[in-house]
Amino acid sequence: MTTFLKRRSLPPLSLEWLRSPWCISLSVVLGIYIGTSHKPLAEAITPVGNLYLGLLKMCVLPILLSAISNSIGRLMQSHDAKQYVQRILVVFPTAMVAVSGLAVVVASITGPGRNLSTATLESLGGLVNQSSIDLEVSLSGPLPVEEAGPDVGSFLVSMVPDNIFSALSEGQTLRVLIFAIVFGVSLGLIKTAKTEAMFDVLDSIYQAFNQVIHWLTYLLPIGLCSLLATQLSKIGLDVLFSMVNFVVVAMALFAAVYIAGTGVICWRSKQSLWTVLRALKDPTILALATTSSLACLPAAIASLHEDLNFDRQTTDLVTPLSITVCRFGSIIYFAAATLFVMQLYQKPLDFGTLWVILVGSVLAGMATSGVTGILTLTMLGLVLAPLKLPLDAVLVLFVAIDPIINPFRTLSIVHTGMATTAMIANLHTEHQPVVASASGFPTEAV
Repeated sequence: MTTFLKRRSLPPLSLEWLRSPWCISLSVVLGIYIGTSHKPLAEAITPVGNLYLGLLKMCVLPILLSAISNSIGRLMQSHDAKQYVQRILVVFPTAMVAVSGLAVVVASITGPGRNLSTATLESLGGLVNQSSIDLEVSLSGPLPVEEAGPDVGSFLVSMVPDNIFSALSEGQTLRVLIFAIVFGVSLGLIKTAKTEAMFDVLDSIYQAFNQVIHWLTYLLPIGLCSLLATQLSKIGLDVLFSMVNFVVVAMALFAAVYIAGTGVICWRSKQSLWTVLRALKDPTILALATTSSLACLPAAIASLHEDLNFDRQTTDLVTPLSITVCRFGSIIYFAAATLFVMQLYQKPLDFGTLWVILVGSVLAGMATSGVTGILTLTMLGLVLAPLKLPLDAVLVLFVAIDPIINPFRTLSIVHTGMATTAMIANLHTEHQPVVASASGFPTEAV
């Protein structure tokens, strides 16, 4: 009888279900219901959402500093560093600015944030006035003529941290990113045994905070529900519906970049379209299923080397760097999202603003290195802040649609990273064997 009961007992409920799209979608629906129908309850659970968002932001700077410094430092220690650096300095910036420019052009033409109802704009304006941001923007007409565009020179100067400890304590992510790049280059040029220990420390920091992020993903349904309920209780459901146009535009951009990347891989690999699509199958499925670009790294390297015959040493070294640093999906998303917010506030797009969006989206995308999901969205503030636009007032809108956008944003990061690697790598030639280190970057076999 006991054996029969054991066989009939239900299996324990796995915590992984909390990370499933079904659970996240349910939390979105529940948050919408609470925020629109039970406003006192939404106000009561506000601290839960604020606590969750604070825990996520806590992990941004350690992950950013360790991931960027480690990736660039290991590149500089490669014996082919000069050849790689020359190609990377051309391909990486060109590709990142190109996808940012594409997003700006498409979002400017399609205008996902234009032609919204007056009631929706007034609701959003009311939320801005309730936020902690000292900002007054007219949402019923164009901005005053005297509103000048941002000073590009001041923006570039502000990127350099005069005190890194102050930048860290004040959460100045852009300045920390610049410091991480400079620190990684200098660390990579010091080729001693002590630097390898520093790389191990950086890798350990990254792994530790990545584990914290992994734990927090189990609480995402709770945090997302609270954030949605709180914000929707203030702005109403009409604002959420206004994101439909933005989702369509973002999906179209991701699709266009995927097609262009596939064409680049076909050209560089000299393989047929069918062969390339078969080689891209595994990393594509993994990106959509896991929403983690780092989890797709082994499959991406295997596809480039084993299926498409690219040089193994180059793919082993450049692919991790491309996926870690060149966050193409995030760059596209930030550029389009910035145009969306600008259109909400009817802010004109002048030459200075254009450059801030192009450069800021690239840097903000790079700043998402090592992070996924909702934490990625907080980096949008790097682009909005120089434009004097509030992140707090619109963040919940992007949080609400992130379960839909995140898989395709991840796919764009992985796929375009593979295309960028194909631009840098040569086809297979004889070379010395390469052994992957614990952090995923190659070292020469002894």
